[in-house]
Amino acid sequence: MLLLLKDKPILQIQDTGVCQILDFDRLPFALRKETVSFADFIEWAINRTLSIGRSHAKEILNSLRLSQTNRYEVCKACRGLSLEDGYWMKQEQDKACWDNVNLFRNPLSFFVAEISLSGQNIHFRQEMNVHDTNWHEKIRTPELTTMGASAKGWIRKNDGLYLHKVGKYEIPASQILDALRIPHIAYFISTEEETDAYLSPERKEWLRGVGECIVNSKLFTSEETALVTFEEFTLFCSYYGLNPYEEAIKLDRKFYLQMQIADYLLNNNDRHEQNWGFLMEHASGKIIGFCPLFDHDHAFSSYENVMSQTSEEPISLFDAARRVQAELKMDLQPLLQMEHPTMLSDTQWEQVKERARRLE
Repeated sequence: MLLLLKDKPILQIQDTGVCQILDFDRLPFALRKETVSFADFIEWAINRTLSIGRSHAKEILNSLRLSQTNRYEVCKACRGLSLEDGYWMKQEQDKACWDNVNLFRNPLSFFVAEISLSGQNIHFRQEMNVHDTNWHEKIRTPELTTMGASAKGWIRKNDGLYLHKVGKYEIPASQILDALRIPHIAYFISTEEETDAYLSPERKEWLRGVGECIVNSKLFTSEETALVTFEEFTLFCSYYGLNPYEEAIKLDRKFYLQMQIADYLLNNNDRHEQNWGFLMEHASGKIIGFCPLFDHDHAFSSYENVMSQTSEEPISLFDAARRVQAELKMDLQPLLQMEHPTMLSDTQWEQVKERARRLE
């Protein structure tokens, strides 16, 4: 088996399990070590594969007749292809090249995105010939390597790929971060025309009943630029005796500190190590900066004293933000003067403003 970055082989995995590094500088950060074992490779593959805990994961796997317990086999079945980067796995008998499998350019199998978003399989027979014994190989989907727990799916539009997901709090978080000029991925409410393509009337009614909605954001990675999560970066640092927090601060101190303030103001309890990180240039294999903030559907938590997940010390979001604000002295008036954000209750908005006043 080969691990490739687009069309360039970077790691060879022999039948005996011995791994030979072919291009060290372009290995995934989680594998960028002096010696890569077969166990290292399997762990990397498993960690890029959807969890069974994700909404509609069982329905996705069942529709493709894939294992619900063996994530490595699932990763092999989809060649490990992801929209987070250009890495993929190629078996010895596989004749495909990057042009054949490239998710950034090739048409995606819409029915898998439909199942990912709604749990229902409506368009399978329109897309696939079920009598074709090789129908698995003709499925192109990023859904098997899309992380997170909420229902989500990738939809291609004329100007690129968009992630649609259940998560109304992305909208007010986006508006607040806009006001504070903190770099982030912009989210928008999906239109009726968009959601009609993949949601049944019953599913739409259910979303309205629980006060939720479908939002979308444009893909921020590309064939030239990949996401490196802080989880991967931490592994890399452990191989060389580096402190990942200190290294992150060296890359962009201002952004790292702004993230502490953003998470406190949003009372975000979900900035785990896969929900922030860096952008890597494929051509050089080098990190070129922080990734804009993303994934705020668990923001605006109702309880106080949420613990920080981005500071090295075990401290609260407030203590982390207070320490940072003493240095940054960020102007919070644009937040206090902005209009009531969409999707927030009066109580939630007052709590946001109260947190801002505490920092001032």
